[in-house]
Amino acid sequence: MGPENHGRVSPLTCRALAGIEAGIFGGTAMFGWLAVSSLVDLRSIWMAPNLIGSTLRGQPALERGFGWATVLGLSLHFAVSGLIGMTFGLLVGNAARRLRVTLLGMLTGLVWYYFSQALFLKKLGVFVTLYSPPRTLLLAHLMYGLALGWFPSGLRSVTRSFLGETAPAEMLETDATPDAVE
Repeated sequence: MGPENHGRVSPLTCRALAGIEAGIFGGTAMFGWLAVSSLVDLRSIWMAPNLIGSTLRGQPALERGFGWATVLGLSLHFAVSGLIGMTFGLLVGNAARRLRVTLLGMLTGLVWYYFSQALFLKKLGVFVTLYSPPRTLLLAHLMYGLALGWFPSGLRSVTRSFLGETAPAEMLETDATPDAVE
């Protein structure tokens, strides 16, 4: 992959791939935070994925160990994390200012938090608030937004991987302001 791919990979594809990368990284950070907070509360680290998986499988949300509900929950979590990251990458575009992108990412995390709360409250009712404290979930979604702030670095990396050092200047532009990242 390099300069010979110039013209074969569109800028939108590079943005989408960098967004998926940032979204999956953010989803991993979210799961890590939820696992640590579950351990602190003396619960299974699989509680959050089991709760998410129970919306698909219909299993009781009280399942503690690793099972099919966990696999479904993790799959759904990472699929949605990547999809939101891809959408974020396509909407943010070539923004190179890390502070602006991070603030937009945190806003995206907040929107996802309130949307998922409405969705899960409708499906599971009281189980969401019993097994997933809202403050913990809010912090997890804000961590997701912080991870989306690394999108400009990921975009530069993906663009260089596919297009090489001869990538168009508008795709690799960096800002000289203090909140920009090299």
